[in-house]
Amino acid sequence: MKRFISLFLVILFALTCSVGAYARLVGDVNSDNKANSTDALLILRHSVGFNDGANTEYMDINGDGRINSVDALSVLMIAVGIYNGDLEVEDELVTSYKAQIIDPVIKTGKFTFITEVEADGEVRTATAMIRNNDICVETGAKGITLRVLCLEGKTYLVFPMEMGLIKGFYAENDQEINTVIGSPEKATYVGSEKVTVDGVEYIRESYSHADGSVTDYYFKDGKWKMIGSAADGEAGIQKIVDFKQGVDETCFSLKGYKEIALDQIQ
Repeated sequence: MKRFISLFLVILFALTCSVGAYARLVGDVNSDNKANSTDALLILRHSVGFNDGANTEYMDINGDGRINSVDALSVLMIAVGIYNGDLEVEDELVTSYKAQIIDPVIKTGKFTFITEVEADGEVRTATAMIRNNDICVETGAKGITLRVLCLEGKTYLVFPMEMGLIKGFYAENDQEINTVIGSPEKATYVGSEKVTVDGVEYIRESYSHADGSVTDYYFKDGKWKMIGSAADGEAGIQKIVDFKQGVDETCFSLKGYKEIALDQIQ
């Protein structure tokens, strides 16, 4: 179960990164996180009437309302390190599925998502609810329903069927969970591309974090389907079964529960 919580924290981290504005490299027209001659060529082609599908909102480098060779020259100057303007701007990603589908739900402060997580050789379905700074994760193991609660910075292992709980069972995760929830960071948009996973084509959007990790969001037919993470050389993809606004408030209540020992659970 503790292995499951570690996996869940990866997903939780991805979901609690600040939403809305993302750092974007000036001159990065094709969203590959680089400003180079490829971007300059896209600008030049657009200026003479070609449409390569690149984001034209990123092409007006000098902000004069026109897209022309002056902007292409600015990109080349960025590429060789002699550009004097700002190299990074805050930008609302108008083409981002994450910004359109995920972020508005997260901004409400109360949301539920159900995911399939592989842990200890088996696939488990987990329901996770976020209520501002409180967390509830529920899953099943060996016929027992387990619920992990983080309430006001403290963790509890809860057994709903037995109306029992163990305080501080995940105490070593308290600081990590509270850091994730309490201090969200900005994610940097890396790029989007079409990918095929198990024979199904998705749009994958990638975001990087300050610690070097990368989170991938997979979308199909305008819906969020999977989330992937890569950190410290390890990668994994989890299926999103459901994602919606709101939580079941009763799952955050400890009323009527009694503290028990782990060996009391059959």
